[in-house]
Amino acid sequence: MKIHRITAACAAWAAAAALSGCPVLAASPEFAYSEEQWAALRDDRLEFEEIADLVHEYNNTVIQNEIAYRDEKDKTSDDIAQDYYDAANDIYSNIEYPDSDASDYGSRMSAALNNKLSADQLMERGDESTDDSETLRIGYDQTEASLVKQAQTQMISYWSQYYSLDSQRERISQAEDAYASEETRMAAGMSTQAKLLSAKEAVSSAQASLQSAESTLAKTKEDLCLMLGWKYGADVEIGAIPEPDPEKIASISLEEDIQKALENNYSLMLTNRRAANARTEKVRATQQQTQKNQTEAIAASVRDSYSSLILAQSNYEQAQQAYALEAGTLETAGRKLQAGTMTPNNYRKQESSFRTAEVTLKTRKLQLVQAMVNYDWAVNGLASAS
Repeated sequence: MKIHRITAACAAWAAAAALSGCPVLAASPEFAYSEEQWAALRDDRLEFEEIADLVHEYNNTVIQNEIAYRDEKDKTSDDIAQDYYDAANDIYSNIEYPDSDASDYGSRMSAALNNKLSADQLMERGDESTDDSETLRIGYDQTEASLVKQAQTQMISYWSQYYSLDSQRERISQAEDAYASEETRMAAGMSTQAKLLSAKEAVSSAQASLQSAESTLAKTKEDLCLMLGWKYGADVEIGAIPEPDPEKIASISLEEDIQKALENNYSLMLTNRRAANARTEKVRATQQQTQKNQTEAIAASVRDSYSSLILAQSNYEQAQQAYALEAGTLETAGRKLQAGTMTPNNYRKQESSFRTAEVTLKTRKLQLVQAMVNYDWAVNGLASAS
């Protein structure tokens, strides 16, 4: 159960909690979800569709940002600018210029000038300040959205690495077959000790690659679970990735989505807010130019994401066709093997070809899901604005 999860709300006593485990502490009150929803979030099975809620409730960065926002949520841009002005005036009021005949005139004048420079810079930052509690909120929302996308990508990566283990195991099998064949050739005087040693090293190399891949997979899982609030070493079951939805892709209206992306984009929202808060014409002009640049970049980013999505869909469809072909060929090979018209060695080669097509199909499916995630987030606020 997730009663052993560490959340950011435990931050003050996280070191002790890491040893003893801490109770479930979520960012939202109990009534935010139904009992069934809380039970799903608190069990030790990760579902893809739960990621957004898990990040919101249990991610350390998100909860720390929420705590920080409570102290700043009522600040206006004038308040923040005034903080800079006050700090500058404090420095100005304490600057002491030395007499020209003072023995330490040089060092004291240098200190006074440095203090004045610092105060001038603070005054300038006050003039240029465009932030307020709303820009802070937008920035924190952007961080949370980015973390959700990161976790979704990491879960897809987990399954991609998991499926790649089959390829690694196939390499071992092929290397072992090659080594056995070389041993037979050696016994018949048709090979050399060097070739036999090389075949043996190929087996060891394939086994080492599998161990490395397994270690990488375990780390990916651990990082993902920690990001979503589980304690280190928690026994978490990783659920399946959802199937691609071709109807959803077919229904996309690119131009409409570009407009949605412009409305939803966090970076552009920040710029719009800062333009509205600008205290000088120079700052306002700078922000307006940034708005123009970001608008063009966001539209281009959405188009690029859409192109990548369509390419990923095409690759997946090709992999489906290749898999179906290999499955039919393997079925035919099986009948030939039973009839004695195909050797076991040739059948194993066909079986290996089928397994390769199977892994490719699974990988291409994940790539399509990832492309859909990228496109969805481009539309929903995370399109590149630079």
